[in-house]
Amino acid sequence: ERLRIGPTAGACGAAIWRGKQVLVRDTATDPVFADHRALVAELGLRSCVASPIKSSGGRVLGSFALYYREVCEPQPWHLRLVELCLHLCALALEREQTKARVHQLAFYDSLTGLPNRVMFSARAEQALAAAEYHEFPVAILFVDIDRFKRVNETQGHAAGDGLLRDIARRLGEILGVADLIGRQAGDEFVLMLPQCGAEQAAGVAERLLLALAEPLVVGHVTLHPSASIGVAMFPDDGRDIETLLRHADLAMYRAKHEGGGSFRFFSADMNRMAQERVAMETALREALRRDQLQLHYQPQLHSQPPYPLYGVEALLRWQHPHLGDISPARFVPMAEECGLIDELGHWVLRQACRQMADWRLRGVRVPRVAVNLSASNFADAQLPARVAQLLSAHALAPSDLALEMTESVMLSNAPAVLANLRQLQASGVRLSLDDFGTGYSSLSHLHQLPVNELKLDMSFVRDLEHSETARALTTSVLRIGESLRLHTVAEGVETEAQRAFLAALGCDVLQGFLFAPALPATTLERWLGAHPAAADAQTPPTGSDGASP
Repeated sequence: ERLRIGPTAGACGAAIWRGKQVLVRDTATDPVFADHRALVAELGLRSCVASPIKSSGGRVLGSFALYYREVCEPQPWHLRLVELCLHLCALALEREQTKARVHQLAFYDSLTGLPNRVMFSARAEQALAAAEYHEFPVAILFVDIDRFKRVNETQGHAAGDGLLRDIARRLGEILGVADLIGRQAGDEFVLMLPQCGAEQAAGVAERLLLALAEPLVVGHVTLHPSASIGVAMFPDDGRDIETLLRHADLAMYRAKHEGGGSFRFFSADMNRMAQERVAMETALREALRRDQLQLHYQPQLHSQPPYPLYGVEALLRWQHPHLGDISPARFVPMAEECGLIDELGHWVLRQACRQMADWRLRGVRVPRVAVNLSASNFADAQLPARVAQLLSAHALAPSDLALEMTESVMLSNAPAVLANLRQLQASGVRLSLDDFGTGYSSLSHLHQLPVNELKLDMSFVRDLEHSETARALTTSVLRIGESLRLHTVAEGVETEAQRAFLAALGCDVLQGFLFAPALPATTLERWLGAHPAAADAQTPPTGSDGASP
C-alpha cells in the first residue's frame, strides 16, 4: 500500500518529506504521528529514529526506520547501524532503478513509451505461437504517417515529436486489451491483432484512419495528419513475425504510393515486385560499377531554315543482359530512393563530357550536349568544381555543356542549390529548366532562378493539333520565355503540323521523333552525315543572357 508523505505522516513519511533524519522520543505525543497514533499504539511502538535513503546524487529513494517498544533515545551503535543500513539500502534501490531504466531503454521507445522493435517482436512471436496452437488468425498492421518529414521540416522537431506522441495515444485508444502495439522507427508503428480475421482487420484499419485524421493543434499550428496502413495476415501471408512485418510494410508502401490516407492488404504480386526491385537495385549497382549503362543522344534543331543543329540531349539507357531494355522511368526513380542517383548523375556527366571531347577531336560538329541531373545533384556543394574539373580534363569549353533540371530543383530549400546554379551559369555552363509548367507553380520561382532555357513538355506538344487548351498553354509558355529572354525547346515533336505551329509561334528549338529518336553516338554521327544542313550550318551565336539575336 502506498502511504502519503508529510509532516504528520509518521516518522518515515516525515523523514522523506524533510529529507533528513527524524528522531521521535514518544510516539504518543509527537505531532509527527498525529495521523497514525492508533496504529503505533496498537503495535506497541513508543520511540523511533527514521532516516531518508538517498541516492549518490542526493535524491530521496525511500526511508529506513528503527523502532523501540519503550520511550528512549537510540544508542550510538544503533545510529551507526542505521548509517550502514542506509548505505546498503541506497545501493540496492539504485541498482533496481538502474535495472528498470536499462530495461526501459532497451525495450521501450523513449518518446512514446511504446514497446520498441525488439520488445514488440518478442511479444509477437509468443502470440503467434499461441495462435498457431489454437489455429486463430492474426492481423499485423504497419502504420506510416503521411508527409511526416514535411512536418519536421516546416514546424520543427518538437512539433514532429508532439505529433508522434499523439498518434501513439490515438492508436492505443482504438486497440483492445489483447492487441499489441509498438513503434518501429521514425513515424512507423506496428500493431498485432490476435484472433482477428481479414474482415475484422479492415474494420480496425478504417477506424484507425479516421482516428488518425483528427486535426491536432501543435503550438500555433493545426496539423491535419493522415496515415498509410499495410495489413498482413497470419498464417496466409507468413508464419513468423519478421515475414509478416515485411509483407505488411510492402502493403503500406502500396497504400502510400496510391496517394496515402488508405490501407491495403498484402498480395503475392507485391512480394514479387519487391523481389524484382531488390534484384534490379543490385543489377543497377553492378551496371554502374562495370560501366554497363549507355548514353544515347537526341538531336535538337533550330526551328527556322536551314534548321541547324542546336545541340543534343544525352539520355540514359540500360540494356540488361537478362532483363533486356529497362526504361529510365523504372530505374531512375529507384536510383533516387536507394541512394544511387548522385552516382548515376556523376556517371552521365563523365560519359557525356568524354563523348563531346571525342567529337571535338574528330571534328564532329555537335554544338553542345545537355545532361539531366537530379535535385540532389544540384544540392551537392561540389557540383561546380566537379563540372569545371571534367570540362578541363576533356579540353571542353563551358558552353559545350548544358545542365537540365526539373521543377523540383526550384523548390529546394537547400542553400547550396541557388549558389551552385549561379556559379555554374557564371562559368558559362548553360542551365535548362525541363518539363516547364507540368509540376509546380513555377512563375513565382522562375524569376529568381538563373536559367538560360525553358523546355516545353511533350504533353503540351502532343495535344497541339486537337486541343485548344494545349495550344493556349504552349503559347503562354513561349511568351514567358520570350519576355524573360530565354530559349525555348519543345520536346516530343512528332508531326509536321506540330513543327509548323511551334515554328510559327517562334519556338527556338525543336526535338522529337519527327527528326530523330535518341541515338547511340555512332548512329548519331551517321544521322548527321545524312542531314548535312543540320551538320554543316553554323549555329547562330547566343548572347550572354541565352537569347538568340
